[in-house]
Order: sequence, then structure tokens, then C-alpha cells
Amino acid sequence: MRPASFSKYDVALFIDDNGKTRWTHLLKEFVENGSEKHISRQRLSDYLKELVDEGLVTKTVDPRALMFKMYWRVYPIYTVPKSRTKRLQEIRNKKKLLEFIDSANPEEIKKLQEHIKDSTL
Repeated sequence: MRPASFSKYDVALFIDDNGKTRWTHLLKEFVENGSEKHISRQRLSDYLKELVDEGLVTKTVDPRALMFKMYWRVYPIYTVPKSRTKRLQEIRNKKKLLEFIDSANPEEIKKLQEHIKDSTL
């Protein structure tokens, strides 16, 4: 069975955990990580574009690097705006819940189903 691939929300959570994140850090974590669970550069780029469009991640340029752009190439820095941290916390909680469900044994699943059934009544 092939391991599940990374989602765009995994990328957003990584950026949130690290604060400012550069393209090279994202490449090392999601593309060149040496494990079976990885994504392509194009997929990472598409995820970043989607996250910027959604407003979960902002793309900026380091001002110091911009001053020296004639000497080296300027790469963007990805950050999560403070206004989006609540939304990312919701995503993080849902991810933990799904990971628990995927790894739970049948008895734990049954208890969870009973708890859900009791709370909806």
C-alpha cells in the first residue's frame, strides 16, 4: 500500500510551525525528504499558489535580500498571517482527528461512534 501524499494543508501547517519559510525549506520537507511520502516540485508550487489565493499563506520578499538582488537571486518568503491562525488550528485539529481514526482499532472506533450518537440526541 502506498503512503498518503501530502496535502496543501500540510504545507500550510509546516509554514505556520516554522514562521517564515523559504522555498528551499519547503523543497527539503516535501520534495527531497528521502521518504516514500513526497510530492513533486510542480505540485508544491500549485499548493502554494492555492494557499496564497485562499489567503492562508502570504508570499513576501525579504527586504534585505531585495537590497542585494544584483548580487544574488531573490526568493520569496512564505508566512501565515495572524488573522488565519485560528483557521489553521481548526485544520490541525481535524487532521489529528483523522489520524486517530485511521490508526484506531475497531473497539476505539465503536466507542467513538457511540459517543457521537449520544451527543447528537
